[in-house]
Amino acid sequence: MTKILVILTGGTIGSSSDGRYISVNSDSKKYKIIEMYRKAFSDAADDIKFDTCEPYTILSENLNGKYINKLIKCLNENLNKDYSGIIITHGTDTLQYTAAALGIIFSNISIPILMVSSNYILEDERANGLDNFSQAVSYIKSGKNPGIYVAYDKTIYSGLNLLPHMAYSDKLYQLEANSSSHDSLMHNIKHTLDNYTDFTGISLSDNSPVQYIRAVPGQIYPDLSETDAKAILMETYHSGTLSTDSKEFRDFCHRAKTFNIPIYIVGMEDRLQYESTSLYENLGLKTLEKISPVTAYMMLWIKYS
Repeated sequence: MTKILVILTGGTIGSSSDGRYISVNSDSKKYKIIEMYRKAFSDAADDIKFDTCEPYTILSENLNGKYINKLIKCLNENLNKDYSGIIITHGTDTLQYTAAALGIIFSNISIPILMVSSNYILEDERANGLDNFSQAVSYIKSGKNPGIYVAYDKTIYSGLNLLPHMAYSDKLYQLEANSSSHDSLMHNIKHTLDNYTDFTGISLSDNSPVQYIRAVPGQIYPDLSETDAKAILMETYHSGTLSTDSKEFRDFCHRAKTFNIPIYIVGMEDRLQYESTSLYENLGLKTLEKISPVTAYMMLWIKYS
């Protein structure tokens, strides 16, 4: 008998529509994904025992540190209960952020944890939620590698390599598979996190202490005299560049130094660089190793919590 814990957190996969809005399901529909799986895959489901728990129920756009902490606590309470694996149902909007946080904090787990979501409510014939759930179950039953993964559209993604969504699209994208081994990536992450090795006591602040800025032409920068940010993450253009020719940008970097707020940059690769990047060191910018911006953001949220 395969024992699988299903952690329900809401999201579209745990929602229905009243014809006007999508909202999380009532108690009577919370277990719909498991019921649908048992009906559609009755032969495969015969030797599976599903347990469930619900640390919270939200639409995932409302995610913050408080909810991530509840999920971390729920996982810690259940990791040693002889489960073959764990499935977490989650909304698509913030799926990558939770996956990255769990990928860092539970980097040494001995079972697979798979996150699943759905592009439409389960009643909609276009929904991929049941297929994603079935893929997660199959992965757990196969006895493959432990770790944090996302099962989506016939692909198993590493929780640490996912990129932000493209506008208007639920499709998932990841860094190239050969960009960095898991061990190398975790080494770099732990180094940034002051060589943490035990994350069992980690708790995120309710709201992120990280100001996230993405490079766009002609942008203005926040007034750091009134910010609660403890760090700044800047996502460069695809070539690893920022507008170092801009007086506004250089002044912003100097103000950050004045307020003792470190600026980290993500998106710069180890290759021949453009002239504009030669000022990074003088401006006090801290370049992160090649890493997903999502993972970089969650790593710094953990660090400065």
